[in-house]
Amino acid sequence: MLIKPITEVRNPRHTLDDDDLSNAQPCPFPEIRVVLDASSNDYDYIFVVPHTMKILQTELTKNHVVVGNIIVDYHQLYSSVEKESATTYDEDEQLYEAMKHESLKSRFPPKLELPIYLTKGVLSIVVPHFENVIIYNLLARQVVKHLDLNKEWILLAPSNLNNNQTINKLQLYADNANPVINNVPLLRPPHVITGFCAALLSQLNIVEAPLATALVLDSEGPLGFEKSDNDAIVDTATVLSSLFNIKNGEEYVKNVSLKVRKLNGYSNLGMYI
Repeated sequence: MLIKPITEVRNPRHTLDDDDLSNAQPCPFPEIRVVLDASSNDYDYIFVVPHTMKILQTELTKNHVVVGNIIVDYHQLYSSVEKESATTYDEDEQLYEAMKHESLKSRFPPKLELPIYLTKGVLSIVVPHFENVIIYNLLARQVVKHLDLNKEWILLAPSNLNNNQTINKLQLYADNANPVINNVPLLRPPHVITGFCAALLSQLNIVEAPLATALVLDSEGPLGFEKSDNDAIVDTATVLSSLFNIKNGEEYVKNVSLKVRKLNGYSNLGMYI
């Protein structure tokens, strides 16, 4: 009789296989363009939101006007792939090449357009997650290049706050603080921010933008897919309603709160928005 050693364990079923790395290549860089209409100059605030917190922007821009787009284009990547396929045609490998092409599209959409909204003096942008984090820097440089540096920049960013606070602020220049956000506590070490808003705040610091503030929400989860705390979302909505001088500020906060509670009940755990 064969007795197996008790130290032998089965492979866990939840383990996911890694992508095939036999033909691994560096992540490609897209071409990024910012296109703005002539009517896009009438604003006082620039509001940048990661996709996980888009409810704060969605409720703000119900009566919005699209005044431009940020175009993320991978045309060079697909041109090189099509050229390579044409020069190395092999009938036996066409199915494999087609599957590879579809996998490429799922990771890097050929052309992605991010609308730029204008709502009563607030220019807002929702930024999705990018697999290659270097793209955040490329995108931030283009945004800083095309938008007015003298306007007030308000950015939202997630962070795992363990200081019993729902929202903090990170400013380039504390002496330029808007009175509305004076009561928001400062973000202190060891807390950090990541993602596009971190890249954008860094670029604004390089070009010495006079007014830039990141509102940091208590969140949890993997980078790029953080879940924001219920109270942090509602508290941020309250700050934004006063900061942007929203006419129906109470209704804005109420709508945000209702949608947050509806999606996640009254639990104070993190959630995807």
